[in-house]
Amino acid sequence: MLTMATRRRRRRLVVLVALMLVVVVAIVVKLVVLNDDVHRVTPEEALERYRDGTSTTATATGDTEPTTTDTAATVQQTLPAPGVYVYATRGKESIDAVGGSLHEYPAETTITVTANGCGVSLQWDALKERRERWQLCLGEEGITLTAEGGQSFHEFFGQTRAEDITCDRDVVVVPVGGEPREPVALSCMLGELSWQPVWEVLESDTRLVDEVFVDVVHVRMTISDNDTYYEHIQFDWYLDDHGLPVSTTLLKESLSDTAFGDVRYLEEYTLDVTSLTPLR
Repeated sequence: MLTMATRRRRRRLVVLVALMLVVVVAIVVKLVVLNDDVHRVTPEEALERYRDGTSTTATATGDTEPTTTDTAATVQQTLPAPGVYVYATRGKESIDAVGGSLHEYPAETTITVTANGCGVSLQWDALKERRERWQLCLGEEGITLTAEGGQSFHEFFGQTRAEDITCDRDVVVVPVGGEPREPVALSCMLGELSWQPVWEVLESDTRLVDEVFVDVVHVRMTISDNDTYYEHIQFDWYLDDHGLPVSTTLLKESLSDTAFGDVRYLEEYTLDVTSLTPLR
C-alpha cells in the first residue's frame, strides 16, 4: 500500500513532467512552427539587386542637372547619385509576443538609391525581414520627402507587415539655403491606420565621413500618440546637400493590436555612411 508521502511525491512528479512537456511544446512551437530566424542583406547582395533592377539611364539624380530657384538667386540642387551606400550600423528591434523576439541588426546595412518617378527612391535594408523605403524629389523650396512612395516592412515569426505610407502633402527636408523651418504636421496613413508625423528642419551641422567633414542639415520627425495603442518616435536625419542620409538615429516604442494580441514593439538604431561614393 502506498503511503501518503509516496502519493504526494508521485503527484509532484506528474505535475513536474506536465510542466516540462508544456515548456518543450512551447519551445518547439517557437523554434519550428513560429520560426523567427533573420537574414542579413549584404552590400554585395544589395549591389546585385541594384544592377538587376536599374536601367542605364537616370533622371533627376546626382548625375543630372535638375535645379530649383530661390527668389534671390539661382541655386542648384541635385538628388543623391544612384547606387548602394554602405552604413556602419548599431541597432535592434524586438517584440514581446510569443515569449518575445529580438532582431539584432548587422554591423553593416545599406541604403539603395534608384531613379524613380519625379526623383529617387531610397531603401534601407536592415535585414531581409526589416526594411524602410521613402521617396525624394526636387521642389520649388528644396528637396522634398514626397507624400507617396514610402513603405515600412517588418517580419516576425513568419508574419509579414508591409505598410505603405501616404500623406496629405510633401514636406521639405533640405530647404534651398539650408535655413531652419518650423514644424510641419502631416496627416498620413500607415497601411490602414492614421499616422500623424511632425517634421521640422533644425540646425545645420557637419559630419565626418571618410576623414572629410560634410555639411549636413538636421531634420527631425516625431510622433507622440498617447492613445491606448500608443506610438512614440524620434527620428533624426542628418542629410547632405543632395538629401542623402549621412547619419540617422531612431528611437521607437509602440503598442499594437495584432494577431498575437497586444504587442509592444521597440526599435533603436544609428546609421553612419562609410562613403559618399556609392557602389554600382
